[in-house]
Amino acid sequence: MSEKLNEVPTGMDYIEINKSYITTRGNISNLGELHLNLLNWAEEQGYQRDLDSYIIETYHPMEEGGEEVQIYLPIQA
Repeated sequence: MSEKLNEVPTGMDYIEINKSYITTRGNISNLGELHLNLLNWAEEQGYQRDLDSYIIETYHPMEEGGEEVQIYLPIQA
């Protein structure tokens, strides 16, 4: 995510994080499965989660009316 905000909406906090992440994206109705698949893939690839860093999820409306989620899991570099 490389977009920078010039103004943060009221009630929202803005934080910048400089970490290494693995990511996946899919339908929000499969949120649990997306997380599990990403964790399993990370383990297979030899990545270790950074448990002290934030998990980031972004939400994206779809044209058909549903919603997709992009998951970013922090890993140790």
